[in-house]
This record gives sequence, C-alpha cells and structure tokens, in this order.
Amino acid sequence: MNSKSLILSVTALLVAASPFACATEPNESSDRAAIETLTRTFLRAFEDLDMQQFIACFADNATVFFPMPEPPERVDGKQAIEERFERVFSSIRNTAKSGPPFQHLAPENLKIQMMSGQSAVVSFQLRNSERIGRRTLVLIETNGQWFILHLHASNDPIRSKSE
Repeated sequence: MNSKSLILSVTALLVAASPFACATEPNESSDRAAIETLTRTFLRAFEDLDMQQFIACFADNATVFFPMPEPPERVDGKQAIEERFERVFSSIRNTAKSGPPFQHLAPENLKIQMMSGQSAVVSFQLRNSERIGRRTLVLIETNGQWFILHLHASNDPIRSKSE
C-alpha cells in the first residue's frame, strides 16, 4: 500500500468513526417516536375538540378527504381544513353530554410506514358500534418536526349478521 492509499484509508476510517458521520442519516427510531407523538397529539386534540392543537398538526399546504356524509371534494390548505373541521367540532359539541374529552378515539391496527426521505404513512382504524373509520395520514418532516400533509378518512358501516 503506498502512502497516498494509506492516507485515504485512514481518513475514511476516521470519518466513519466520527460521531458526526451519521448525523445526516435519518434516525428511524426517533422519527417513529416523533410520528407516534404527532398521531397521539392529533387524536387527543380531536377527542377534546381543541382546534388550536388539532390544526397545528397540519402542514400549511395539507389536504383532506372527509368521510361521507361530508362533500366528496378534496379540501385544500390549512385554513380551509380548519373551517371544515370547525363545523365538525361544532356538531360534536352540540350532541355531547359533557365536556372534554367529547369522544374516545382508540386507534386499532396502527401502522407506521417510513418512506424514503422525510415522509411516512400512518394508517389505523377507529371502531364504534355503527362503523369502522379508516384513516390514513401522509406525513412530512419539515425542519425537524412532523406534520400531516394529507388526511384521508372513510367510514365503513358495520353490517348486522342478518344482512
């Protein structure tokens, strides 16, 4: 091995051993923890009908497909999403028997799928006696924080055994 090769090998070894060598690599376990925290924050804000905390979970350019009976059009942008959810929250408050939490959301079959780059997909189901709510969150990481870029919500009625 000549001296130039030796210098290159030692330099490569030192860089690889550096505590900063992996600083630009995504840390999947910390990303997963942050994604789980965002998902819990989102669901808790929905349970409490806390619009400020709820809407803070969304990216500015987020989009939403609401479940029926809401109109089928996609809702674009954080402001439009907030306006639509204000109506949803108001409806829930009007039928509530008490204060927060107004509902109990227990996600079932929660799955986090890490994507390439700074994105992930979270999917889960919400079940009650009438329906199974299917939810998909497309998340992006911006400046070290995760946000909902897209929410897709659909409901599937639970059919009785006689149907």
